[in-house]
Amino acid sequence: MKPFRYVPMVLLQTLVLLAQGQSNVDSLERIVREDRRDTSEARALNQLGAFFVRTDMQKAKSYWLRSVEVSQSGRLPVQLSVACGQLSQVYQDIGISDSALYYLTLMKKLAASDPSGREAFAQTAGLYYKKQSKYKEALPFMLEAMELARASAKTDSSVKCRTDLAGQSLNAGNTYIELGDYQTALRYHLEALRIFEQVGNKKGISFCYQMVGAGFLKLRQLRDATIYTRRSLAIKTELHDPRGIGTSLQQMGSIHRYAREFDSAVTCYKQSINIFRQMGLKKDELNVDLDMSNLYEEARQTDSACAYLERGKLLAQAMGDTGRLATFNAGLIALKASARKEKDTEKKLTAALQHSIQIGDKAAELINYQYLADYYARIGQAQKSSGFIRQYYEMTDSLESIRVQTQLKKMESQYNVDKKEQEIALLKKDQQLSHLNLEKQKILLEKQKVFQYGAIVLILLLLLIGWLVINRHRIVHRSRRAIEIEQMRNHIARDLHDDVGSALTSINIMSKVALQAPGLQQEGQRAVFEKIKDRSSAIIEKMDDIVWTIHPENDTMERLLFRMKEFAAEILEPLDINYDFDEKGDLASLKLDVQKRKDLYLLFKEAVNNAAKYSECCNLHIRLWREKDALQMEILDDGRGFEEEMIRTGNGLSSMRARASSMVAEIHIDSALGKGTRIALDMPIIP
Repeated sequence: MKPFRYVPMVLLQTLVLLAQGQSNVDSLERIVREDRRDTSEARALNQLGAFFVRTDMQKAKSYWLRSVEVSQSGRLPVQLSVACGQLSQVYQDIGISDSALYYLTLMKKLAASDPSGREAFAQTAGLYYKKQSKYKEALPFMLEAMELARASAKTDSSVKCRTDLAGQSLNAGNTYIELGDYQTALRYHLEALRIFEQVGNKKGISFCYQMVGAGFLKLRQLRDATIYTRRSLAIKTELHDPRGIGTSLQQMGSIHRYAREFDSAVTCYKQSINIFRQMGLKKDELNVDLDMSNLYEEARQTDSACAYLERGKLLAQAMGDTGRLATFNAGLIALKASARKEKDTEKKLTAALQHSIQIGDKAAELINYQYLADYYARIGQAQKSSGFIRQYYEMTDSLESIRVQTQLKKMESQYNVDKKEQEIALLKKDQQLSHLNLEKQKILLEKQKVFQYGAIVLILLLLLIGWLVINRHRIVHRSRRAIEIEQMRNHIARDLHDDVGSALTSINIMSKVALQAPGLQQEGQRAVFEKIKDRSSAIIEKMDDIVWTIHPENDTMERLLFRMKEFAAEILEPLDINYDFDEKGDLASLKLDVQKRKDLYLLFKEAVNNAAKYSECCNLHIRLWREKDALQMEILDDGRGFEEEMIRTGNGLSSMRARASSMVAEIHIDSALGKGTRIALDMPIIP
């Protein structure tokens, strides 16, 4: 059997689905509703995400997150790679760079285990670095993905493989544009356009028209740029592609800008930025902010230009885009310096002239006359400039006589200095003779000091070597102990999962089978089997949490955050509860021991579960942030609330307080009828 080949990410699946239309979307959604948990469901989820990515980013993301879950549980590496690649790009577009890097890293691991996934990883890595403005790092990945696609197209001339090659050629051309190699970029874009036209793919043709227009725009060939950009905009409008319409409008704005058509440029840019904001595309919004700042700077509207630079700077900081952040910082510095310079230059030059006159510095006074003459000539005030030029030459003539007198004084001073230097030389010779014996004694004392210092340094080195040897022994012992503990945790997690987990699963399944048996008529027996089924299901869920906590691979805060987000999505999304998960501070470097990590996760799980089951809320806000030496968590809903003294004890509140006490943390549970519920945890972090 030939090795499987990974489907090439967002571009190919989007182009294929858009050509097939809504009927295919309906059939895919039917497959998803059947909940098969197999390859067909994972593939359907990926294709649905690709269809909605151009119109509804959140909906597309939800499909791909579910595909990751199905692919991981079913061990489907092909579909898992597709979903990870698309999630990496989506999270980068909406400004969550750490999640984008997480899915890219997962793709890299998949490609390492199976070379067939290398093209998918190379394309995603190239797009990741390109969106961070690291074009030199992106180019090798883009070219690698294109060559792999070209090799596949030579052996398989199907529409899918040819469309794949066209998409990779388009990506490579886009990167060359950013690097300034427009000739090479145009060659790749025309190659992609030729293939898309052969297979009749309108979406691909619109992409190529857009980028060919971008190349002509870089070369300031505005007529050709306008033709290709309008062609692209017409096709994207026909296909109802809002994101594509936004990028074409942005490019039209730049064409109007270079043509000095200010009002038309502003209109196109504002239409573009409104589309990107509605879709949550922060990366695209960032690029339009930069274009708008450049436009207002060219129009001499400094305040408006600075406002867009400040917006873009904050957005780039939130997204972790260091390349764009440096660009916005440089633009702000240059604009502010230019504005201040025009206002302060005349005042500073005039003040410098007055100061040089007051202190009698004739040379400085002469230079300041010249500076003021140049300044007024540059700003077009010829009369003032000529006045300072006249003063400059008058002072030059008067200084000639002063210069002669100065030379005579200088010669006289030099003679006196030479005479005194001869007298000083004679005195130095006498001093050298008198101090010769003292120098010999000092040399002997210095040698003794050097010997003493050498002995001290040698002793210190011996002590340091001894300390290093002892410390190395302690480190090696600790490392071995840590490895043994990790192996033990692996063994326990595996035994719990394989032995205890399988036994509980068997009990659960047998109880379900018994409940379905036709001979089970007695109500008492059914109640017993129902309890066995329910309690075994609960134990399986708790066992899964315990196994996850014990496994060493989950020791990082990053893994804990991912599981918390995964649990929130599983519980809240089926109930149509809107939620957000906000992270602040340096959480990635946070280290928690096994018990605290377990208590934190179970407390979070209990709080979210209570909100989902009992609060009847529509919105849920989850915040997790780090401040100095404390980790804080807040879960806030807008549900019906409760009065604690009137509720049953089995709803988990006492459990949450017990877990908070175990973590040496403070927990606050605030609720009132009709006012929602707020659960806040403040846990100190011991360095």
